[in-house]
Amino acid sequence: MIVSSRGILAAGLGFIGCMCLVSPLLGQQESAKKASGPPKPTAPVIGTVDVDQVFKQYEKTKVITQQFSADMLARKNEVMRIMSEAQSESEMLAKLTPGTEDYKLRENKVMELKAKAEAKRAQAQRDFEQREAESLATIYKEIQAMVAKVAEWRQMNYVVKVSNQPITGTDPNSVMSAISSTVVYSDPHNDITNDVIHNLNRFYKAAGGRPAAKAAETSAAQAQPTAPTSIRGGER
Repeated sequence: MIVSSRGILAAGLGFIGCMCLVSPLLGQQESAKKASGPPKPTAPVIGTVDVDQVFKQYEKTKVITQQFSADMLARKNEVMRIMSEAQSESEMLAKLTPGTEDYKLRENKVMELKAKAEAKRAQAQRDFEQREAESLATIYKEIQAMVAKVAEWRQMNYVVKVSNQPITGTDPNSVMSAISSTVVYSDPHNDITNDVIHNLNRFYKAAGGRPAAKAAETSAAQAQPTAPTSIRGGER
């Protein structure tokens, strides 16, 4: 089939027309991109928080610490009981004639008790180290989440850790801690430590948490508080 020169010319003109229509649109898109440019950065609003102070004043930390100490004392008493039994056996052993059958039995008993006490002590140390790590991780995550909520409420996009402990010449640790800190000055109005402590304790109480002073008591008679609906600042 022979294509006429008129048909080729018409197709060519149509293609050129489409290109003429598309080119301005592409130009407009490129111009729009150049005009908009990259997104403008958000102005930084920086807050501060004393994490050590939050740990100390968070009621949940106090309760866990009290329970931790009670459990440690119980395990220590168990080891001491075994050691006391071993001591009694040692005293009986000293009254026996070495080499006799009774002496050998007592000697083996003493060795067994001492080995049992050491095994109990080592196991307790491993258990408490793991519990301590898990407790610290849990509490720190709760603090971190509350810091984020308070920072959002205060419209802050950065929160840095500081120490609000006073610097005194009688406490060398306070001086060295201040010198090693990366933050030399921070606006006290942007410190959210009290807000974080207030809301952590408020949420903890609302969830049925017991105050540290009553951690060993039953909480059946304790009134259940109403769950909070929003984050608000604590008293300063």
